Amino acid sequence: MNNDENLFYNFIINTIANKNIIEETEIDNTINQLKGLPMFSCLDENDILNVKNKIVSQMDIRLREGALIEDTKHEKWFLTRKSELSMAYWNRYRQYLLLDKQFQPQVVNTMDDILDKLTDLLGDPTKSKLSRKGLVLGDVQSGKTANYTGLICKAADAGYKVIVLLTGTIENLRKQTQMRLDEGFVGQDSAALSKKIISNRIGSGKYDPSIYPMVLTSTIDDFKTKGSANMNFNLRTVNEPVLFVVKKNVTVLKRLNAWLRTFNINSDNKIDTSILVVDDEADNASVNTNPEDKDSTAINNQITDLIDVFNKSSYVGFTATPYANIFIDPDTNDDMEKEDLFPKDYIYALNAPDNYIGARDIFGEEGIHKSMCIQFNQEEEEELERLIPLKHKNGFYIKSLPTSMKEAIGAFLVANAIRDIRCDIKAHRSMLINVSRFNNVQKQVYDEVNLFVKDIKSSLNVNSKLDIKQARMDKNIRFLEDMYNKYYEDTGVTWNKVLSILKKSITPIELVMVNQKSEKGLDYDMYPDGMRVIAIGGLSLSRGLTLEGLMSSYFYRNSRMYDTLMQMGRWFGYRKNYEDLCKIWMSSTSYEWYKHISEATDDLRHDIVRYQDSDLTPLDFGLRVRSDINTLLVTARNKMRTAGTEVCTISLSEECIETTDLFIDQEITTKNLQSVERLKEKINHISKDRIYKQGNAVVFKDIDKKLIVDLLEEIQIPISNEKLDPEVLIDLIQNYRGTELNSWDIVFASGSHDKDMYKVSEDYSIKLRERSFSFIDSNNSIVRVGGSKRRLGNIGDGAYGLDIEVKNIESKIREDKYRNRLSLRQNDYFKYRYILKERNPQLIIYNIILTKNKDEKDSNSSDTNNIRGVGFGIGIPKLLDQETKYAKYTINKVAQTLKSEYDIGDDE
Repeated sequence: MNNDENLFYNFIINTIANKNIIEETEIDNTINQLKGLPMFSCLDENDILNVKNKIVSQMDIRLREGALIEDTKHEKWFLTRKSELSMAYWNRYRQYLLLDKQFQPQVVNTMDDILDKLTDLLGDPTKSKLSRKGLVLGDVQSGKTANYTGLICKAADAGYKVIVLLTGTIENLRKQTQMRLDEGFVGQDSAALSKKIISNRIGSGKYDPSIYPMVLTSTIDDFKTKGSANMNFNLRTVNEPVLFVVKKNVTVLKRLNAWLRTFNINSDNKIDTSILVVDDEADNASVNTNPEDKDSTAINNQITDLIDVFNKSSYVGFTATPYANIFIDPDTNDDMEKEDLFPKDYIYALNAPDNYIGARDIFGEEGIHKSMCIQFNQEEEEELERLIPLKHKNGFYIKSLPTSMKEAIGAFLVANAIRDIRCDIKAHRSMLINVSRFNNVQKQVYDEVNLFVKDIKSSLNVNSKLDIKQARMDKNIRFLEDMYNKYYEDTGVTWNKVLSILKKSITPIELVMVNQKSEKGLDYDMYPDGMRVIAIGGLSLSRGLTLEGLMSSYFYRNSRMYDTLMQMGRWFGYRKNYEDLCKIWMSSTSYEWYKHISEATDDLRHDIVRYQDSDLTPLDFGLRVRSDINTLLVTARNKMRTAGTEVCTISLSEECIETTDLFIDQEITTKNLQSVERLKEKINHISKDRIYKQGNAVVFKDIDKKLIVDLLEEIQIPISNEKLDPEVLIDLIQNYRGTELNSWDIVFASGSHDKDMYKVSEDYSIKLRERSFSFIDSNNSIVRVGGSKRRLGNIGDGAYGLDIEVKNIESKIREDKYRNRLSLRQNDYFKYRYILKERNPQLIIYNIILTKNKDEKDSNSSDTNNIRGVGFGIGIPKLLDQETKYAKYTINKVAQTLKSEYDIGDDE
């Protein structure tokens, strides 16, 4: 819309903004009342229709209030006092959301109601004593910043004096957050204020210049005291609220704590005024990760010091990945007066507006945007592993770009032209490439991508104006046409039209490296006509940073933690008018991980909804997170110091699990091998017609489940095999009420090691299987086999025990899958075979020779190369009995305590 249309839009929105339900007839009436005003005489019918269509398109966007668990003894206070307050900070921020950010009025009205509840939960700052702690859950890239900015505004209106916003650990993210607070809360440019320059009002400040908080940080500097002569003052002498936007850095936090104590502490070593601490990305750096018998981590200690020194304090964490926060021990305290950050008083789960595209929309079974995700096929992933492997070191050298990355870049270039054709010309457009955490490797990717894009730009400069047949003689133009045909042929825009505008569309595209060493960051505000950028980075692209207008994402990283993976998903968010252009390239393994994490997060939200009317607080019930996928961790192990496990009714049906982590200790290995020998002796006594060779493996058919249980009771495996827990499997096998687990196939898998043979029976022997390994613990007692993919077996091992007919059907399914570009995981092979035909569960025994990875550092043990080991794989068929399916949950300390009390009650 042009400036006149925007002004007309703002007048209409101001007129109807206070109504929760807006009918189209009301929009028509308002338009008819306003269009006759002289100031709008320049608008023709098409202009007016554009404005109406924009407002009508927003009418279907809804925001529902979220779920709340709170202390029922909490005394409500805010709504009672609200009528006495000016609410000046909130009112101008509301105008800013409606008119500058063009939030839908009904969404802003619901936000208003939600923030009233959250402000009440903060606690009354006029009381003599106050200590509140809570947690707000949102979705990744869903607008948490808008919510906590609104909460800060209402807290300032309610009387909170000191407001500290804790950002992440990266300065780029802190600066971005400061800029948003400048617009939403301060109303002025903090950089200008820090230099004592009178600046124009910005953002919300344009709607009420009479109020302004004191801000002691800026987009230039984090909190500092040196060189600031005006810093020697007491907070009691300031009338307006005082804002600090600081990153979670020990030095900065120590500096802030020292300044507060120096100028504001009373005779009781306390500060009498009130403080609100808003912890953005509260699961990152804030949580104490030290063992329980040691002092808390430095950042955690500084945050708790900051809260503890005030007589009136309220702490609220905001995060989309709350796994680390719910595993904080609520009983932990460094001394009797100082508590940790467990959300003891409330947890609020925000809902995102209807137009938000989140994990469940992309990775859910019925996700409406599943087509966004493009999984690498086997050939592409093999090429990626050659050129930029998942596991690489800082000195890794990149020879060339993977074909799949070139395709992703080409698709982004084409998508830019389509957006221009759709008249989205001044909108920001971004692409992210996240394939390494190392700055050196990112720089190499940057250089290679830069050469690739420049070559394409050069081709378009020379040949894009030729007729379409001649233009296609250019290999780069032919490549872009192929990308159009492959990804965007059904967008309603012809290739002729795309080609006619491609040169103009992609000429402004620039590359930016986003990391702590890069001189140029992502500053979208410097581009009023829209920034077009390919952002290449790692850690800085993995949490908190917003990529405006993100259309293409190329992601190949190996993190296995729920929270880290979800935060890497910068592609979640709002994509109005271009959601059909958005594409995400990732491996099939990553796709399955995101799918699982999405389900686990929804389960956690469901628990919060379930408890919201129970009169229980977070201290009264247990929180749990599903942890039933083999290669994923809920969060970093040091954040789960007090976590436990609980058997719940989540099925292992149709799953394949392996012991990819093994003890290197010779005594344990010998005992495991002896257990396998005992099993072998027992099954060799069965009739000969149930033993046969299949390929190079030896298969024993229809073995009684008792022998499987006997083996599982004897073997020792590291607990880092998160899913293959012998106790849980024994419980499942013994207590499952169906018949599917009664008879098993036992397979002795073969390998290619020529020196040693393993005798399985009188008639059959197998070769040992070679597997490389790397140490995963500081004592060099546990090794991980199979490299970055953590695979002990081969992808075809699930075929053992199946007849030829079923294998042929499997081959057809596999062929169809690859035709559809959906490369199969190892688990999928097991799953499809189990679905095709009822079959026995499977125990695979891997007699292996361990060989050290070539890049593994020398250990203290010189004899850890080429040694014997034994590993196990379990395949579970489709289980039909719904009441006796089991899997693991990871639960917090409260849940452990309650479970223990419940079990004691049963015993009594």
